[in-house]
Parts: sequence; C-alpha cells; structure tokens
Amino acid sequence: MSVAQVWDPFDEAFIQDPWPAYRRLREEYPVYFNEERNFYALSRYDDVVEANRDWQTYSSAEGVDLDNTGSIFFGDGNIVESDPPSHDMLRSVLKDHLTPTFIRNQEEDVIRRVDGLVEELRDQRHVDFATAFATRLPLGVINDLLGVDPDNRDWVYQRFLDMFVRESGSEAIPESALQAAREVRGMLADELALRRKTPRGDLLTTISQGEIDGRPLTELEQVGMSTLVIAAGISTTKNLLTNIFWYLAQDPDLRAEVQAASAAPVNAIEEFLRYDGPIQNSTRVSTRDVELHGTHIPKGSRVTLVYGSANRDANRFDDPDRIDIGRRIGKHMAFGGGIHLCIGAPLARLEAKVVLQRALPSFGAFRLAGKPERTLKMNERGFETLPLEFDPA
Repeated sequence: MSVAQVWDPFDEAFIQDPWPAYRRLREEYPVYFNEERNFYALSRYDDVVEANRDWQTYSSAEGVDLDNTGSIFFGDGNIVESDPPSHDMLRSVLKDHLTPTFIRNQEEDVIRRVDGLVEELRDQRHVDFATAFATRLPLGVINDLLGVDPDNRDWVYQRFLDMFVRESGSEAIPESALQAAREVRGMLADELALRRKTPRGDLLTTISQGEIDGRPLTELEQVGMSTLVIAAGISTTKNLLTNIFWYLAQDPDLRAEVQAASAAPVNAIEEFLRYDGPIQNSTRVSTRDVELHGTHIPKGSRVTLVYGSANRDANRFDDPDRIDIGRRIGKHMAFGGGIHLCIGAPLARLEAKVVLQRALPSFGAFRLAGKPERTLKMNERGFETLPLEFDPA
C-alpha cells in the first residue's frame, strides 16, 4: 500500500471519516511521510505537544497550511505564519482584545445575537443550521468587534462562504475563493484607510494604529491581520457549533445530557472540542534534521501536526473514541498549542457556551433533515450545510 493511501488530508474519504486513518497513524506510522504530497505527519499527543512547544525546530514562518491558504489569503501581518520575535510583536497589537476580561465583556452582545437568531428561527421547522445560525452568529460578533460597516455585512457573509470553498482531492484553491479573498481584502483596506483618518473605538482602529518594533504596521500588514481576525473569528466558531449540533441531532440521549448541563456547559464544550475539533491539523517546516521514532525528518521538510489524532490518543485520554461530557479532560489540542494557540479560541468558547445555555433549551427536539455537506478545507472540520428538522413548539 502506498503511503498516500494511509492518510491524505485532501482526500474527501479521509475528510469525511478520518478516525481509522488517525488510529493507524498513531499505532503504525507515528512519523508518517506522504510521498505524493511531500510532507511528514506527527499524530501522537506527546509528539504534537512537543512540536508545538519547539517553534525553533518546527517553524511557522513558511506557512501552516499544506494548501498555502494562510500565505495566499492573509500575507503580511499574519500572526499565525510567523515565529518570535515577529510573532510576539504582531500578536501584541491585538493583546488588549485577547484578554479574558475583554472576552467576558462581549457576553452581552453574544447573548443578544443568540436570542435574536433563536427568535428568527422559532417558527421554522426546517433550517440549515450551518448558514442560518452557526455562521451568522460569529459573523455578527466579529463584525461588531472590528467595526465593519453594517451595510457591508451581508456582503462579507457571502464572500466568507466563497473564500473557503474547496474541491475534493485538490491542493489548489479555486479561483472563486481567491477572488472572494481579494474582495474582502479590498473592503478591509478601505475601512482601515478610513480609521487612519478618523479613528473609532473598534478593533480596526486598533490595527490601523498598530506598531511593531517601533514602526507603524504597513497597510498590507494591517489588511492581512484584519483578514485573519475575520477568518479565525468566524470559521472556528462555525465549525465548533456545527460539529456539536451534528452529534446532538443524531443522539437524543446525548442532547438531553448536554441540555441538563446547559447551566454550566464548559466541560461539555471542552469534550466536543477534544472529540471532534474545528482545527484538525497545522503544518510547520523543520529548521534542522530531526530523528523521531526511528524516522529521519530532513531540514526544510513540511511537518503536519495532526491535532485531531492527538485528541484521540489513548495514551492521553481514556476511552478516547467516546463522547463523555463528564470527562476530566485536561489539556487537549483542539485549538493547537504553544505560541500559536488559536486567536479565535476564547471567543469560540464564549459563543458555544451561550448557544448551549440559551439556544439549545429553546430549540426542543431536532434531528438531521438531509445529508450535511462537510467543509473540504483540509485542516478544518465542520459543515458547510447542516439541515435540521425541529419539532413544532
């Protein structure tokens, strides 16, 4: 069997059901080389944690996506695709918007948006949860934080959907997605230019006034950072919510268990993150030769850290292939780790908490109402469509 058949993150069969391949990687190929795609993969929990920690050996500066999404979409100002000291300086621009206190202060806005979406859907029996709820919620929240012109928000919503369309089996990003990204960057460039002339109390103003290493951010750095904030702020939450509701729609007992814990849903959210997280992998480039588990990784190799596999490692988690919302989870890898812990993680957790506290009890019973469509982006796991049928109130 060729190595490409063990795990290919671009192949739709693996995207739909990666778990058998992940298990095989951990058990048989802890350092796996995909000859066709020319990358190595680390799949065991301890190895992934160590690689995240050791940024000097596993660098992010040359890109963290096998399909180069980050480099193409975000370019300059991309916090994710940088190493210290550049990484620390770029992240410092957003530091006041990443604190626990700042995130907690967004809860009233999240509650207002969740309640509004629930009210809109109240009399609808058939809903595409992915587009009608799981995308619109974080889109509204992140647009409020950035200060995007309300007249542009429906347009941003459609461009965002277009940006992340992918074709099964292909590393190439479709032209329609590239065009959508160019249009979003153009809109943000215009908004940032306005903030430089007339500052406001929003995140775009913060970015427009940002400095690194004693100099102002360039216009391209400002645009790249703003585009990253939108993408991370929307896709992380959308994937988390669609994954959760996909499981709840198929298991009434699990839904009842989660709803019973909805007053304090944090542990349930962490278990869903561990079990089937929104970010499945992230890639680094080795800065030196590495020997690991008897395999030689040459300097300059692409090395993919498989977070989804690490979170199912039985050496770290008991009975890892079972959802147990009472589990004492400890540290999982759903949002990565080390210096590159996902910047959208705190907001995604807050939004998921409010949804389970306020929306889930309001929805009543629901089930799948058709075949969902998974996202085909190779390092994410979630749904582009999730048709649900709700029982009448």
